[in-house]
Amino acid sequence: MKRTAVYPFTAIVGQEDMKMALILNVINPALGGVLIKGEKGTAKSTAVRALAELLPAMQAVHGCRFNCDPHNHNLFCDDCAKNYVSDAVCHIEDVKMRVVELPVSATEDRVVGTLDIE
Repeated sequence: MKRTAVYPFTAIVGQEDMKMALILNVINPALGGVLIKGEKGTAKSTAVRALAELLPAMQAVHGCRFNCDPHNHNLFCDDCAKNYVSDAVCHIEDVKMRVVELPVSATEDRVVGTLDIE
């Protein structure tokens, strides 16, 4: 997989509040995320990509599309839970943090999904 150069996070100037919000969200994900809003060309996407490049690789179940935590079997997806029961050994891989880009029109229910109760 080809890697492209990413602008360094520390080289972004004039966006101290945005950088602080991103860093705080990395430190404590329970904050619930960061909404970055601004004019075109104000380093919004650049800052997110640069910060993702700084984050360490995380351990995940090998081949899992949801990157299940191999040390917390209670939170396994259906596929990982089925495989864990059958062979009881989790093969672990290191996965780099990815940036997922969504269209502006994306809504929470379309990203996360909902239940149709009717």
